[in-house]
Amino acid sequence: MAILMLTIAGALPLAPARAADATIAIEGITGSLLDNAHAHLAAITLACDAPPWRADSALAQARRAVGKALAALGYYRPEIASQLNRDKSCWRIRLDVKAGKPVRITALKLDLAGPGRHDAGLRAIIDDSGLATGQVLDQGRYSALKQRLEAYAHEHGYFDARFAEHRILVDPTTHGASIALALDTGPRYAFGRTQLDIHALDPALVSGFLTYRPGEPYNANAVIESQSALVASGYFDSVRLQTLSRERAHGEVPMRLTTTPARRYQLLTGAGYSTDTGPTLKLDFRNRRVNRAGHRYALNLQLARIQSQATARYEIPLANPRTDWLTLEAGYQYQNTLTAQNRTWKLAATRTHLLSDGWLRRLSLEYLNENSTIAGETLSGHFLIPGIGFSRTVADAPVYPQRGWSADARLSGAARGVVATESFVQTRLSVHTITPLLGGRVFARAALGATAVQDINALPATLRFFAGGARSVRGYAYQSLGPTDSQGVVVGGRYLAVGSLEFDHHLAGQFYWAMFYDAGNAFDNWPFTLRRGAGVGLRWHSPLGPIRLDIATPLNPPPGASRFVIQVSMGPEL
Repeated sequence: MAILMLTIAGALPLAPARAADATIAIEGITGSLLDNAHAHLAAITLACDAPPWRADSALAQARRAVGKALAALGYYRPEIASQLNRDKSCWRIRLDVKAGKPVRITALKLDLAGPGRHDAGLRAIIDDSGLATGQVLDQGRYSALKQRLEAYAHEHGYFDARFAEHRILVDPTTHGASIALALDTGPRYAFGRTQLDIHALDPALVSGFLTYRPGEPYNANAVIESQSALVASGYFDSVRLQTLSRERAHGEVPMRLTTTPARRYQLLTGAGYSTDTGPTLKLDFRNRRVNRAGHRYALNLQLARIQSQATARYEIPLANPRTDWLTLEAGYQYQNTLTAQNRTWKLAATRTHLLSDGWLRRLSLEYLNENSTIAGETLSGHFLIPGIGFSRTVADAPVYPQRGWSADARLSGAARGVVATESFVQTRLSVHTITPLLGGRVFARAALGATAVQDINALPATLRFFAGGARSVRGYAYQSLGPTDSQGVVVGGRYLAVGSLEFDHHLAGQFYWAMFYDAGNAFDNWPFTLRRGAGVGLRWHSPLGPIRLDIATPLNPPPGASRFVIQVSMGPEL
């Protein structure tokens, strides 16, 4: 037996102050019956200073509310004894409830009729109705079944669907109930013509973002996907894609797309800091709509102590703008690390295609011209590098996911004599995962790389592998790990192997604590020295993304390395 004490709110907003609220005590029921009684009593108001006639009315309302609460769950003949008392200066209501014998389902008829009677989705809802003969009658399950059928029918184009039969017949004397529910689906409508209310872009381009075509069976998911694709395109400030169901005719339902174009020009400025690159200033200028064909370009400038760069990028949407586009890029980069100094000019063309399984495929052709100084030796080289890459990110949230993974794989190379000073083939693979554990999250990452080349010293710095840094092996400076020359100076290697495990947990507000263990190195030959680092960190979930502060110690450092390193980084978690 359980007792529920309910406080009945009796004050209206901005009402004068009054005595405390009255209470109701319920005995004799537990579980879902008690919970439902609580929900039904919540609307009853009674103030402690209410007159007797108002208290009598509240008592009658409480009895009826509990009766309805029990009936909804199949108990149609409860015995409810009630008491109304005044204790000191407030009213007290007590209800002693005997639920009695429940009503059970004795006959159940669930049916589909019309052209959609064989629809697999509707059949699955019927099969998983939650109703069965012999079961205690629960009107909530019956109502939920009706809502699921109606929602599915509307979402899949059965706009004329109606319930030809929907009733519950209860016989309290036999404690039995008969349920009959029959949905006549009517015809399934197809997508009709989409009315485009657009001005700044070619209608053919905008139509390319729609995932449905006229004549295809209507599906609300296709409407949602189309709207999401239009929003994500960056061409619009607002997007509204409507299903004009009231205008349906001849088996088709018309659509209407209304958009507000985004501002053509955008100027973004920013500043940041990372121990890998130092203080950074950024300037981005974008033209998000060069012409009606949807071409756009961006000019990017980044100034930092360790790495600065300027890039111009021009993007062209192709036949299917949702999945295909061509990017032309030109850029210059200057980098000055502990191990190398290099100046790089780049020209590139990349064809990007979103595959049906969610993977992003990139086919690229890049021209690289680089001057590098490594361990006091200067070398120059130019390379025409074709490449192919695949990447994908899956997460349960776009920012700060609790579970997810990402992968990026690339293969590239060049041939001497074909606009290249050296032949090589190179592959790179990086994988990140996030998994919930013990109220926090476990991060795992791995980065692998390999280069097939006759002489690694013939390749410039950007085509060699280095390790160390806030996003590599923590506890070691940025790109400070790798094969060394006879003087002990790091010169970069053919191969890369880096792994990391990290656990973070909520600390307070938007702050999280973390502990981690990293291991890896860049190398030329097996076996190689596996440099290891470990430490603790603080994470701030800022509005701009995660900001990480780590205190790391190298566990097997080379001679002369620091015992502790403070490292700061920003950027996505996957």
